[in-house]
Amino acid sequence: MKYGILSIILTVLCLHHFDLRAQDSAGRRTGRRFFSDSTFQARDSTGRFRDTTGRGSDTARRGRGFASLFADSAKLGTSDYQAAIERAFATLTMIQEESVLGDDISRIEVRLADADSSLSILKDNISNNGSFLNLRNLELYRTLLYDMREKTDEQKVRLDSADVDLGRLRSSMRVMIEDTVLRELYRDTVIRKSFSPQLKEMRTTWRAGTKQLKESLATINLLQTHNSKNAIVIASLIHKVDDLLNNSLSRIFTPERNYIWNFRSNKELKNMRAAYRTIYDGERKATRYYFKNALNSRLLLLLIGLIFLIWTFRNLRSLKKAGRMDILEDLSVRYLYPYYIASSLVVTFVLAPLFDLHAPAVYIESMEFFLILALTYLAWKQHPRRLFYYWLVIVFLFIAFSFTHHTVLPGIVQRFWLICLNVLSITFGYLFLRQMQKQLPFSGFLRFVILLHNVMNALAILCNVTGRLSLAQILGNAAIFSFTQAVGLAIFGKICIESILLQIEGSRARQGIKTKYSPQAVLDGFKNPLLLLVVILWLIVFFTNLNLFTAISEGFTNVMRTTRQIGNAAFTIGGVLLFFGIIWIAHLLQKYVGYFFGDTGDEEVQNKRQRSRMLIARLIVLCIGYLLAVAASGLPVDKITIVLGALGVGIGLGLQNIVSNFVSGIILIFDRPLQIGDSIEIGSKAGKVREIGLRSSTLLTSDGAEVIIPNGDILSQQITNWTLSNSQQRIAISVKMKGEVNIEQTTRTITETILGSEYHAEGTQPQILFKALGRDSLELKLSFWCDNVFRADEAASEVVEKLHAMLPDAEITR
Repeated sequence: MKYGILSIILTVLCLHHFDLRAQDSAGRRTGRRFFSDSTFQARDSTGRFRDTTGRGSDTARRGRGFASLFADSAKLGTSDYQAAIERAFATLTMIQEESVLGDDISRIEVRLADADSSLSILKDNISNNGSFLNLRNLELYRTLLYDMREKTDEQKVRLDSADVDLGRLRSSMRVMIEDTVLRELYRDTVIRKSFSPQLKEMRTTWRAGTKQLKESLATINLLQTHNSKNAIVIASLIHKVDDLLNNSLSRIFTPERNYIWNFRSNKELKNMRAAYRTIYDGERKATRYYFKNALNSRLLLLLIGLIFLIWTFRNLRSLKKAGRMDILEDLSVRYLYPYYIASSLVVTFVLAPLFDLHAPAVYIESMEFFLILALTYLAWKQHPRRLFYYWLVIVFLFIAFSFTHHTVLPGIVQRFWLICLNVLSITFGYLFLRQMQKQLPFSGFLRFVILLHNVMNALAILCNVTGRLSLAQILGNAAIFSFTQAVGLAIFGKICIESILLQIEGSRARQGIKTKYSPQAVLDGFKNPLLLLVVILWLIVFFTNLNLFTAISEGFTNVMRTTRQIGNAAFTIGGVLLFFGIIWIAHLLQKYVGYFFGDTGDEEVQNKRQRSRMLIARLIVLCIGYLLAVAASGLPVDKITIVLGALGVGIGLGLQNIVSNFVSGIILIFDRPLQIGDSIEIGSKAGKVREIGLRSSTLLTSDGAEVIIPNGDILSQQITNWTLSNSQQRIAISVKMKGEVNIEQTTRTITETILGSEYHAEGTQPQILFKALGRDSLELKLSFWCDNVFRADEAASEVVEKLHAMLPDAEITR
């Protein structure tokens, strides 16, 4: 009975509790109507919404005691309002600060204005003077339009990102507006007066933040519209330029003008000259836009030139401090010393085409002009007078062709002027070729370029006579540019060789190494890679001036990137060439990396620690090279795994010794039981460690023989290392004397003789042991420490000689 009554009471309590929760939920859902409809809702003493219509009053009366127990007595206080105001202030401050557009948006606005000006000029030229545009103009326009399209895409990404950020700020403001605590604060007059200063300041911040946000949103929207409009115009112009290029390539070999002996009417020439003036004006403005918006690559180019200058100056200073500047004459250093500034400028301007492969021809011309200025200074200082005068004529022809290419209008006088320039180019090209023998490096490469230069000028004369003026201009201009660029590249190659030799000598001077070495191995090792770089740079400039580089590079890229398949294996020719190219470069670097730190493999060098570091560096270079080759080639990893598995089977069957030697080489590198320069004995072989390779090591015997020992054999035998922890060696000498001997005086004489030797190790004392004593005889065994194991024989010889002089009656043996 008692438990039944308790169950009834608990049931009643639960029912009243759920009834009150239902009323509270209804009040919250109709919270907004609280501010507009006071007929149905009112606050009770607990701050809750209560029903004023009488609905549910019976339930309230029945459970009045229980309602007071379960009612929500929480009421908004001053701290709640203060917290809401602080949150609002934080939000408004964030909106005001983050809605300010950055400098990058301002730069986009400026770039869009510049693009408008350039696009209007390009559009006018392409639309109204398309028939007069030559291949050079069209290539320039397409390069600029591609550059503009890339910039437009970048600007679109940045503007879209800014729009997303502003949208986030707008959402934050909307959340703040819907804050019910703030709404309640503004409706309650009494409470609002107590927070009047904060609310007034918040209102000011609100106005500033919303104004800034609206202005930023409007600016971003305008810029997005502007950028989108430019993108559409650029796409349309690129399509038109591509069509004109296709027509131009087919039109370039057809006569554009009459034969040179046929004259045009004055009216026709006047119209053509007006069109050409408009075209050249557009080309000049478009080029100015390109230079203005391609500053980053120029800065990087200047930085590389500055680094090269500092590197050269540091090595020269090291040689000067060591008093070894005379070595530069033995190494045939002609340009880097004393003309290291001009040489650095040559390196900078020669490398310029690599930093912008799709630059317009006018950019290549400007870099070529600066290169010619540096070359002229070097030629004035180094070349014979006659060769220098021929070079000045070539420089004049370069300037004349450049000026003519940009300003010549189609007329009879201008065409004869071009023919004169072509004839002069052929004449002085031949004279320069005869005079340059043994004066310039890479003479074979230069001979080919100069012969090609003469042939192209002859073809330019023929094209000019037959009315193909554009082709004549292109051939003449490309010929003189290929000539000057080839001379600059030949001197660039010589400067690179000199810089490598200077680095080797500078490193050796800093380490105090004075022994001479033969640089022929370095010259032979770097000659072919440098020649390959020279040829690639020359081809870039050559085809750019022929206005064919873009077409050739696109075709080459398509061939290299086209996926090919053999069975289930897919690959690209570019990936395969990149794979072997990186491995070749890695092997070249690991072979000659020691030279850059002064390590030429000379057996007189005793810095074992540095040589060990060089060995580890070579291993690291090889490992990184192979990893980069695999990653850059794009070869599928699963196929490589299959190949490695097949190699594992082959290793297990027939390559055990090779792999054992390779692993043993790695153990020798890191475990270091012996190092380069150590004096060791392995089996029946003894000598100095000349080299430690990945497969085998080289031992230099005292007779001068170089013994190559597989690394596996080294680790499988007992190694005697005389220089593992120090380079001292103990030398023993026997002394026999007959007749009456003063033992005390004899031992003192021996001790003083040994201590006076220059080979005696400091901090050690000689040891004298009596092996036999007789009435008329004495036999001694003396030993001392030599400071250098490699001079032990010299030390023993000197001590024996001095003892014989001090003890002439003694029998002295080793």
